[in-house]
Amino acid sequence: MKLSSDVKKEKIIRKGAEATLYYGHWFEKEVIFKHRIPKKYRIEELDKRIRTERTLNEARALIKVKNYGINVPQVFEIDSTNSTIVMKNIQGNKLKDVLSDLDDNLKTQLFVNIGKMIAILHRNGHIHGDITTSNIIITPENKIFLIDFGLHEYSDTIEDKSVDLHLLKRVLISSHGKDFELCYKAFLEGYRLEYKKMGEEIIKNIDAVESRGRYIKPEDRI
Repeated sequence: MKLSSDVKKEKIIRKGAEATLYYGHWFEKEVIFKHRIPKKYRIEELDKRIRTERTLNEARALIKVKNYGINVPQVFEIDSTNSTIVMKNIQGNKLKDVLSDLDDNLKTQLFVNIGKMIAILHRNGHIHGDITTSNIIITPENKIFLIDFGLHEYSDTIEDKSVDLHLLKRVLISSHGKDFELCYKAFLEGYRLEYKKMGEEIIKNIDAVESRGRYIKPEDRI
């Protein structure tokens, strides 16, 4: 499909296993085009259906969670035919890239608020599926944006929510070891504050998840 002259993909900013991200403009707005790429190893008809379903699932999730007051990129257009989402470009840095440069007070503040955000998601039956410091954007005003809902699922089980939290714990240990204790403690504090009694049950179950080794890396999912 030929893009309108008011819709321009200008440069590739990331190529992933599942999707390519382009920076560009959509009717004078700075946007990101997220295009799910075809998989040669899948039957064409099946591949098309999977990419369409995942595109719609992600776009709908972004729209829903924004209504809960969580900062996520605004969706401007859903092109299901080409498995593409057009969303607002968020100006800021990945938390992964700036965490070590922040002072401890700001780290604590940010992770308490991140914990609250994830608790709101979980309380409303949303599993992000890939909570990492690469999928959290910090703006120059220190606003927190949660991005990349490509592995989003709906679930109300304690197990799935614990697995979601376990991923962040692993990322903090492996990529931000010296900040792990402070950041993880602050994250759990925010999660408990927002989710109350049920949040405590979910947190306790993380140990059970670890003991069973129930963890699938996002890149291993089909």
